[in-house]
Amino acid sequence: MKKNILITFLLFIIICFLASCNKKPKNILNEITVSVGPEPQTIDPTINSAVDAMIYTTHLFENLTIKDENGNIIPGAAESWVSSNNNTVYIFNIRSNAKWCDGMDVTADDFIYAWKRIVDPKNGASYSILLDVIKNASDIMMGNKDKDTLAVKALDDKTLYVELEYPVPYFPEMVAHTAYTPLREDIVSQDEDGWTLKTDTMVGNGAFQIVRWDHNSRLVVRKNTDYWNYKEIKPDIINFEFIDNDNTAMSAILNGEISFYHNAPINDRAKLIEDGIARVVTNVSLYFYEVNHKKAPFNDERVRRAISLAIDRDYIVNNIMKAGEKPAAAIVPYNIKDVYGTNDFRYQKDGYFSVNSEDYQKNVEEARSLLAEAGYPNGEGFPVFEFLTNPGFHVTIAESIQSMLKEALNIDMVISQEEWAVLLQTRRDGNFDMARQGWIGGYNSPQAFLSLVKTGYVLNEGRYSNAEFDKALYDAAFSQSDLERSEYLHKAESIAMDDMAIIPIFYYSGTVMQNKNLNDVIYDIFGIYNFSRAYMSE
Repeated sequence: MKKNILITFLLFIIICFLASCNKKPKNILNEITVSVGPEPQTIDPTINSAVDAMIYTTHLFENLTIKDENGNIIPGAAESWVSSNNNTVYIFNIRSNAKWCDGMDVTADDFIYAWKRIVDPKNGASYSILLDVIKNASDIMMGNKDKDTLAVKALDDKTLYVELEYPVPYFPEMVAHTAYTPLREDIVSQDEDGWTLKTDTMVGNGAFQIVRWDHNSRLVVRKNTDYWNYKEIKPDIINFEFIDNDNTAMSAILNGEISFYHNAPINDRAKLIEDGIARVVTNVSLYFYEVNHKKAPFNDERVRRAISLAIDRDYIVNNIMKAGEKPAAAIVPYNIKDVYGTNDFRYQKDGYFSVNSEDYQKNVEEARSLLAEAGYPNGEGFPVFEFLTNPGFHVTIAESIQSMLKEALNIDMVISQEEWAVLLQTRRDGNFDMARQGWIGGYNSPQAFLSLVKTGYVLNEGRYSNAEFDKALYDAAFSQSDLERSEYLHKAESIAMDDMAIIPIFYYSGTVMQNKNLNDVIYDIFGIYNFSRAYMSE
């Protein structure tokens, strides 16, 4: 009997030991490894214009408002806010426990400094246009007023007052965009060009802080224990690997080296989706070609229209992209509200020309006629022009369009590739004939996309300008009713499309690659993916 008891006791001890070995020790960190693209050109919230860098910014900083997992606007650094005077005045109450990662309090002045910095024309900030709803911002950006006239002020350390040019009921959504990110003047002003490159000066107020940046390799962030809501943050460590090739990323996913990549190789998408490695996510964004309106022959509307009509968009989305993208024959994507809180802007009109393959030959006939009117019958005398893009599936699309233009119009397009950071600067400088572009808007309103071709807008890299279009946008802003505002916005788009201000190609549908054990990634419709609640299951 004693022997049996002893054996039973020893078995119990062994079972308990084995069970404890299978449990994760409490001191093991929750760590995930992901990639959202190549090394960013910058993660300075003022200067940045790229989606991948916005993802980093979203993890390192927190705005007055943020989005939840369903895309709803919820309190962020501001615990509450009120509007008055027909949504032209907003007062934000900043959390008493909102802090920077070095322990200092977040104050109203941090937002004021950052907002004045981004509208300062000397910085050439791409997303400064998102602040043009604030009183005096447009005049500041045009160089007509000093940045200190921006209509924002601190009522006290934790209370921010904002006055707008016109009623903006969706302003709480706008301030969730990275353009409205707060900054520390005492840090940024000491080294405006290099403050984000060093871990000791890259001070944010978000859920994570940088602990390591291996250039051309990876960015490592850890949970910020000074963040007011840090207990709700799942990962202790996020390793952001820099990968600029979809196929390289696919191998890394399949080998378990990373758990997420923001895109899937075109030729493998269907199989990856079938195997559960890739998934299609809702994405509200426009893929388009920018044409240089300051260069002949692209300064001729007939040429721009001819090139646009010669592109078979239906073929591109069904045979190249193959992930639910929609052909684009307009500027504003589907799923964008007509006026704030109401219908889809596209419900009135899908587009301004047919994108169906059965109508493609009619489009080609019209394109040939337009090109002949412009002085280039059958493409004779049309100069060989350069198309700029960065590597990846963009080249596959360009090669397809290159063939279409040759067959339909007998014109020659040479494809040149530049790395992403270089391409951004080349486009900004206007040193191109035609270049690939993409736009995510950033907030759910038609103005977020129509502003792309507004005169003087920094992202209007083709330098399109039409006073009638600008007036329609202006009239929409000051409209007294939703119906009137809608009419002006549709009018603005019609003017821009009649001019073929840009050449829309398709509306994105995001396809991401993701490890089956990675859970609770937040898929923002504008592509700003968030990993603050993500974790790896066993």
